[in-house]
Amino acid sequence: MEDSQQPQPLSNLLDRVLQSQQSETLEHFDPLETVNNLLKLLSSKEADVLRRRYGFSANEPETLEVIGQSYKVTRERVRQIQHWAIAHIKQSGSTNHLLHGLTLVLQQLLEKSGGLMIEEELLQRLQGTGESVRVRQAAVSFLLEQLLDDKVERVDVSEYKPYWKLKFVNTSLVAETIAAAEDVLRTAAKPLSQSDILQRLRQTPLVQQHADQLVDETLLSYLAVARSVERNPFGELGLRTWGTIVPKRMHDKILLVMRKHGKPMHFNEITQKINEIGFDHRQAYPPTVHNELILNKEYVLVGRGIYALREWGYKPGVVADVLADIIREVGQPMDREELMKRVMQQRMVKKNTVALALTNKNKFRRLPDGRYDLAEPTASTPAQ
Repeated sequence: MEDSQQPQPLSNLLDRVLQSQQSETLEHFDPLETVNNLLKLLSSKEADVLRRRYGFSANEPETLEVIGQSYKVTRERVRQIQHWAIAHIKQSGSTNHLLHGLTLVLQQLLEKSGGLMIEEELLQRLQGTGESVRVRQAAVSFLLEQLLDDKVERVDVSEYKPYWKLKFVNTSLVAETIAAAEDVLRTAAKPLSQSDILQRLRQTPLVQQHADQLVDETLLSYLAVARSVERNPFGELGLRTWGTIVPKRMHDKILLVMRKHGKPMHFNEITQKINEIGFDHRQAYPPTVHNELILNKEYVLVGRGIYALREWGYKPGVVADVLADIIREVGQPMDREELMKRVMQQRMVKKNTVALALTNKNKFRRLPDGRYDLAEPTASTPAQ
């Protein structure tokens, strides 16, 4: 019997092999061990200066002056030793061998994300696991900045989060892509899911022009470095200045929780959800939340302690007000069951409550055929 499985394309097999090699290299890569092996290429003084200068120990990095005082030399002399030590490592024939695995993984990581990655994520990916996170990150930073500077470079400017990139990456295209994403978000005027913003970006002239470069993973990497674009606690993307992305006021938190829930909520439930999410680690209390719901016109009371958003089509007022609005919109008298059905779409109340509201003779009158109309003359009940 013939094998039902189709042979995989060679490109897919190569991708899987490279990914497996990358995972294995990352799993066994120890930045501190690599640095310690490199320091063995130096004299004891040179190794000690680098170890203390960059913090490759339990202690924090030391200044040139502090190190100089311990050796009874000037800070300039320490700077020279530091410079010579790094040059010595770079010129050593053993360095390329010691850095080969890291170089391979680094290039593969960055290429997969469009040639760049925010510093926080890259350091986390390369530092490995174990104690002394600060020391391990110091080791990674040293390797990147001092020994792999011919392959990667660090970008640290005000409009972006610090990130590392391969030399070929066009920073102008990064800036243009972020600007296009900002325009997309302003046009949407609301947070977008990751798939939604990618879909809208693909329709922009910029992404269509650079379709071969600006694939989805690259677009997400570029957006990740932007300070102007952030994700809210639900993973939606938007402008950082929006309260629905970085909620600061209680109103922002309530609005975000309710929009995500998508249906009316009790104020106790809203409070619980705010505290579960932990927007800013400040505790929310039911009276505070309830007070905001009462005072803000964007929220409509639809039941006992239950609120909905006005933007969902709910209208403010008591049950009698809702009944009156319904009759006005329909433009003619209505039977009791239809009125109750429509009120239930606006308010979470019992039928008896609706029936009681209809007995208000100042607002409604019951016609001989059993239907209800407004008490005052309307287009449906003209004055005689």
